[in-house]
Amino acid sequence: MELDMKKPVVNGSRYEGKETPALRRIRHLKLVLLVVSAGLGYSSAGGMAIVWPNVFAVHTAKDNSTIFNTAIHLNSWQMDMIASMMFVGSMPGFLLAGWLVGTIGRRKSMLAAAVPTIIGTLIIAMSYNAYMLIFGRFLDGVAFGMTVVSVRTYMVEIAGLNFRGAASVIVNIMMQIGGVTMLSLGIILSWYHVAFLSCGTTLFYCCIIIPFLPESPAYLAVNNRETEALEVLLQLRGPYADIHEELTQLKQMNLLDGGKKEGFRGLLRVQHLKKLLVLFVLFLISNFSGVQVLKSNTVRILESSGLKFNQSVSAIIVTMALMVGNFTMMLLVDKIGRRYCLMFSFSLVAVAYYCLGSYNFIMDFNHVEQELNIENLSPMISNTTVTYDINASVSTGIDWSWVPLVCLLVAALGQSAGAGPIPYVVAPEYFPTNVRSQGMSLCTMMGGLQSFAALQLFSPLQDILTKGGLYWLYAATATIGVPYTIFFIQETSGKRVG
Repeated sequence: MELDMKKPVVNGSRYEGKETPALRRIRHLKLVLLVVSAGLGYSSAGGMAIVWPNVFAVHTAKDNSTIFNTAIHLNSWQMDMIASMMFVGSMPGFLLAGWLVGTIGRRKSMLAAAVPTIIGTLIIAMSYNAYMLIFGRFLDGVAFGMTVVSVRTYMVEIAGLNFRGAASVIVNIMMQIGGVTMLSLGIILSWYHVAFLSCGTTLFYCCIIIPFLPESPAYLAVNNRETEALEVLLQLRGPYADIHEELTQLKQMNLLDGGKKEGFRGLLRVQHLKKLLVLFVLFLISNFSGVQVLKSNTVRILESSGLKFNQSVSAIIVTMALMVGNFTMMLLVDKIGRRYCLMFSFSLVAVAYYCLGSYNFIMDFNHVEQELNIENLSPMISNTTVTYDINASVSTGIDWSWVPLVCLLVAALGQSAGAGPIPYVVAPEYFPTNVRSQGMSLCTMMGGLQSFAALQLFSPLQDILTKGGLYWLYAATATIGVPYTIFFIQETSGKRVG
């Protein structure tokens, strides 16, 4: 809709009266389509890339050939690196995006993020050794960091006051759709073929979708492009909204030092430093309650826990549970608020990992006990041909191998309902437009560093703490998240963020 600047304004809006329910639904549908379109980049750079190690682990366990028909070999440390290197790359990506988003705008930054995605996925697809894979994953991480900052910032600024939380969660749903797509295609295609498809998705996004997205009205307002900002606000809010009042509020909330942009230096203010510290700890609790480990190492967790069901299908089921959790959060996050979603989420994650840790502890204990019994009996049966299966089910004859899958489903539902997405939802909401992209980049960079640590320590901590001990650690961290949310996290639902 073209903005007619000559059209008379009534109470700040273009038309008198109130918006009808039918017009409101149409406007909301257009906004949802806009959010979904922008979130497609998150689907490729986030969802597909994060779960790709599961596809790689399944295929190389059966056939470790590359696209060039050569064999590729990775040890457990390198397998950890395949998952964690993405979050190493995300750190420079976060910082670069923090500067780009404030300099060239949100839309052009999303376009720039597509470049390392395309290069990284092509390198992964054509890799013939572990080092090429790790470098490709590093570039995927750079793209992920740039996409997180640019898309998340964009979502907060185009969504209305009552739709902001739901819009941010739709991005997470798009990410889970990308993950399910990657895992599903991984059942019939090899790990390098799905990498090529991820590259194709990104090309479609940057050539067909991004050119038609409007620029953020907040970015335009802060950069004194008021006419363009009003045009975008009219498209987003409709002719009955008081877009002049919203534009005035945007400018007033970002007037610092005569309206001069401060960039990263603006974060040195005491109120911003306190917010950064609170968010850093929130990301720490989120990552060490197993959020990223669950997404990247689903197959390895189920395999080590003795699941007898198809692991690729199980990984898809877990990823779909993540999507269901995101959908539930989308319905609740603007109604009950971010804090209640976080508390519910951490509680569910804690219960799931306490149960998974207990299951693995009991299984390992029975395993050791059976080995000791066989050693004690060995002198008596040395001349017989009896074979003992120390991996057999407990003497009751009941098969409990389904327990790990159920625990991971509960954990997936829990973390996707709050612990996973909400740190990324509140990070841009904590800061005004002047320093939003910079604050978001620092928070997500710290989150990326913590994700790298959690993923890279997955195997070493299993060796030190045992599988049961590692999952109990995740449960204990999630438990700490509940009182931390109560005492330190501000509620941002329904509040203007500038």
